[in-house]
Amino acid sequence: MKFEVTKCICYDTTFEEMKAIMIKYNLRTVDELIKIKPVALNCKLCLPYINKMIATGDTVFEVITN
Repeated sequence: MKFEVTKCICYDTTFEEMKAIMIKYNLRTVDELIKIKPVALNCKLCLPYINKMIATGDTVFEVITN
């Protein structure tokens, strides 16, 4: 079975939403994003995926297992 990661679960915000916010406000980092939309502040499991989204522009990811 293939699992995909598509959002910050703690704040119920998709990576697609985050990407749109980053484009709208010309943001470059997670810290800049957090100032506008709270994400990656609780369990932080989405943090590596947000960084990957920033680097690649992708918004759907396979589960990172390492």
